[in-house]
Amino acid sequence: MSEVIPLGRRIDSMIRESLAIEYEDAKSAGMLGYMSRSLVQATLPHTDPKASYFERTNGIVTLSIVGKPSVGIPYGSVPRSLLAWICSEAVMKQSKELELGRSQSEFLSKLGMPNDGQYIGSLKKQAHRLFSSMISLDGSRDSEIGLENVVIAKKAFLFWNPKKPDERSLWESTLTLTTDFFEDVIGAPVPVDLRVLHHLRQSPLAMDIYTWACYRQFLLKAKGQGMVKIPWGALKNQFGSNYGGSPSESITDERTQIAKDAQATRNFKYKFMKRLAEVGIFYPELVEGISDTPQFLIMKSVKLHIPPQFKNEVSV
Repeated sequence: MSEVIPLGRRIDSMIRESLAIEYEDAKSAGMLGYMSRSLVQATLPHTDPKASYFERTNGIVTLSIVGKPSVGIPYGSVPRSLLAWICSEAVMKQSKELELGRSQSEFLSKLGMPNDGQYIGSLKKQAHRLFSSMISLDGSRDSEIGLENVVIAKKAFLFWNPKKPDERSLWESTLTLTTDFFEDVIGAPVPVDLRVLHHLRQSPLAMDIYTWACYRQFLLKAKGQGMVKIPWGALKNQFGSNYGGSPSESITDERTQIAKDAQATRNFKYKFMKRLAEVGIFYPELVEGISDTPQFLIMKSVKLHIPPQFKNEVSV
């Protein structure tokens, strides 16, 4: 992946970019994007799970991914950027047929990624993992979520030369989405600012917090709620349970297990609040409406980051 930028420089860069974003809204800048409602409630892993099966739940929606053992499961920032682009194109064009460009460099530009060897290699690897995986989303009756055994891509024709990413092909590379995934995406898309996702790419957790917060704010408005209290344990399960100890560690003593779980939740809370502060650089109203207790994150209804564009966006 790209060079890790020191935190101070990252924050300075985010502040400069956020000021630029204030002068032009996402739609005018051509950076209005969308994410699947399902995939902002239960997210991909942040790091390589090194397994062919992955499961995550927020207590209402459960995401499970089955990958090919020889390929692996998608993780990190790159498949999140890829999914944001796929969902955005599907919603804006209302089509299952997506054009990726005549060169890999052209597609990297569409994703807002640098055209360098590290991103080229990562994109190829993570796209292969994403398009080879079987995704299931099961939800309670109240959540109105229910996708089983969904494959994102029905077929893909890539005419790029991986050794010459700038070389243009005679044909357009294309991706065809499956009907199930396409209908889920266009049925209730979550509007986001793609520029924000680009600038949060150093942290998959920050990307997840931003898309999730956009979704939760829509829910608060739709339900007429002024606030919501969310247990930290539920958030940890939703965004990442690998905080505080090795998952393979065997603990038989109940007290030790309780203490370990409590420490893991505290570790997660620290990470979450740190990344939430980065999201707040681009969405200050959000953090102004958030407070926390040892047990809960409290989110108040605030101004939507992206105004609704379609009638069917983010139904309850």
